[in-house]
Amino acid sequence: MRRLLAALLTTATAVILVPGTASASPRATTTQPCGAMQLTGNLPAPRPGTAVRQSISIGADCQVVTGPAQVVATPNSRARLAAAYHTYSEMYDCCGIVMSALYTDSTSSTAGGAVTSSSTSFSTHVNREPWNAGWSVRTATSTGGCVTACPSATYDHHAEFSYQGIFDATGEWYYNIHDSRVVLNGDETATCQQTVNLRHTFIGWNWVHGCG
Repeated sequence: MRRLLAALLTTATAVILVPGTASASPRATTTQPCGAMQLTGNLPAPRPGTAVRQSISIGADCQVVTGPAQVVATPNSRARLAAAYHTYSEMYDCCGIVMSALYTDSTSSTAGGAVTSSSTSFSTHVNREPWNAGWSVRTATSTGGCVTACPSATYDHHAEFSYQGIFDATGEWYYNIHDSRVVLNGDETATCQQTVNLRHTFIGWNWVHGCG
């Protein structure tokens, strides 16, 4: 069983778009700045009542540290007559605070190996600071789906976040882009593909994404 599960879990990849360290931040910080990065992950939705999660962090010398994909229990377990798939993409700073996040919920009904109906919804989260500062949602969109019987239904969710506050008064330094794709198949399986693009990063930042 452990070998089968290990084969099903697709290890996420992390790609540094601009290697090495970046120029100094507009405001001095206690952590080392790194260049722009793109982190990606591809996870299969596990059996009902469970979820798959993975953590990817920025370690020493701006190296990307990819953690293992882990299956965890979810509070509610139910049959997939109308299966609901929940995803999350959360970007944490070095202090464990969620700076920006994208959450999705997708539901499908199947018959005869095809998706007969599907729907989706999404939400975002940002960390705000006093005096109306901090992270803000710049744009958030959702596209895709299936109108009639389809082999699969695909939903794409996109959200962009900017920051203006204590650590950067200009609003030009930090920018996080989250993308989540959910593919709902007619055989009642699903996969979640997630990406986060970061304009500037720091050692200790941590991306947590999951599907279930």
